[in-house]
Amino acid sequence: MEEHDWIKRLEQLHFSAVHVCNYTSNPGAVQRRIWKRFAICRVIAGKGSLSMDNVVHTVSQDEWFLLKPGMHVEFQTEMEAPVRYQIILFSCVALTRSRKVWHTEAFDFPVTGKLNILSNTRDIQEMMDTLLGEKHAYTSLEKMRRKHLLHQLLIQLMIHVKEETPPVAGMDRALEYMTHQYMKDIRVDQMARMAGLSVNHFIRTFKRQLNMTPIEYILKQRMAKAKQLLFSSDTIKEIAEQVGYRDEHYFSRVFKKNEGVAPTLYMKNKVSRVATLYYGLDDYVITLGMTPVSALSYGQRVARHVAVPTLQAHSHQGLILDSFNQNYDGLRRVQPDLIITSDRLEPNESLHHIAPTAMLEHTNHFGERLLYMADIMGRTERAEQWIDQHADLSLVLRGRIQSRWGKQSAMFIRVSSHFYRMYGLNNQTGALLYDDLGFHLPRYFPEKKWAVETKVGNFQLYDADHIFVMVDPTEEARAQLRHLQQSSEWLALRAVQEGCVYNAGDIFFKTLGPTGRMWAMRYVAEQLGVTVR
Repeated sequence: MEEHDWIKRLEQLHFSAVHVCNYTSNPGAVQRRIWKRFAICRVIAGKGSLSMDNVVHTVSQDEWFLLKPGMHVEFQTEMEAPVRYQIILFSCVALTRSRKVWHTEAFDFPVTGKLNILSNTRDIQEMMDTLLGEKHAYTSLEKMRRKHLLHQLLIQLMIHVKEETPPVAGMDRALEYMTHQYMKDIRVDQMARMAGLSVNHFIRTFKRQLNMTPIEYILKQRMAKAKQLLFSSDTIKEIAEQVGYRDEHYFSRVFKKNEGVAPTLYMKNKVSRVATLYYGLDDYVITLGMTPVSALSYGQRVARHVAVPTLQAHSHQGLILDSFNQNYDGLRRVQPDLIITSDRLEPNESLHHIAPTAMLEHTNHFGERLLYMADIMGRTERAEQWIDQHADLSLVLRGRIQSRWGKQSAMFIRVSSHFYRMYGLNNQTGALLYDDLGFHLPRYFPEKKWAVETKVGNFQLYDADHIFVMVDPTEEARAQLRHLQQSSEWLALRAVQEGCVYNAGDIFFKTLGPTGRMWAMRYVAEQLGVTVR
């Protein structure tokens, strides 16, 4: 983004809350948290280290930092020189105008983390001092003045950062290299030269600031990555090479010494506290006979959530994460051994600082996914048991549905505030209706499309014998449904005329997990008048 563009963006900022304070850290203390608001921090005195999203910086007098929400922060201060700093906490959004309507959107600063600001930049220091001098703002005018000063401070900080961008040097340069190049053959004397220090001085400084030696720091990075890779199909040899060991046997000895168990047994013997971070993944863990320490709730995304007893008994024992406002601080408190997430969720680097994190590729092939996870975690027997039960239930329900209704078509429709979406073969509802229960797609539905968004006037193109309808839990979506139900195109559909339109409930989300999928199979069958004892 060009300079005039981001300055213009900065001018669009709107502040909803501003808090200022002075703070003195406890000598030698280590603080870890996931940042919830923006913050400007200026160091007044002392020394320490600050890790932001796995990028480690030294901390010393007259240095500036800009932190953003969601950033994983770990701060450690030296015992002999505890850090004193000034901090401004604030919340803000960008205000934009389109077609005479104002909109708000999240704001990304052009630079975050450690700011390369000259210590003699007097105007910036004076702005900060003025803000700190007006710590208590009670009247509307005082609050407005504080927000205005903060706005000007941010603009000046970004301008000076843009003007002054010296290369990373000293300990910061060495730390950055070790953090991102841990898989390489790193020598301490090489890092000392990079930091501009003698080897002994570098080791002493490093240990004082990070409470570990450089070799221990590199080992920590390698072991964290190795534990993440162990939840994959990679061989031990491949994992060893990826984290910097040419000899897989030496890697195994190092891993066992550090973790207390061989890498081949780590997932089976050491991982008992599994956190899940996408819909249905908790179901997989429960199906394999474990209780997840966290699960992502879809309760706010459906009009009505129906509990599956088998899953409900386990979910009450763990942290329930809000899908709209995920509480990663809460996730840290439950101390997971492993976090499992999906490639359908936007990657978040802060998760890797809580526990080794495995991102699974989304699939509708439940049996394959279950066997994959079971093989890694030593629970193959349970996976095979589910596969057999699923196959038996599918065979019974297919037969009974066809005996009652014959070979018929079905369609799953989702109604939101913005669209009518019909789902095809290549998604979880397709796996349920067409693979498990034996329905077929409406005649003109494009088989290779995972979904089609349509208008009311086009519904007759996809006329089905049975229609399952899911409505988003908003008034706008309910209005869209009423509009559809009153249309002549809807009333002309075969399923509508024959009373074969059903409430899909929350099966859209339940079918993302194996146990929920079998529950959904029974639910759909019951809607069709078919029961299973």
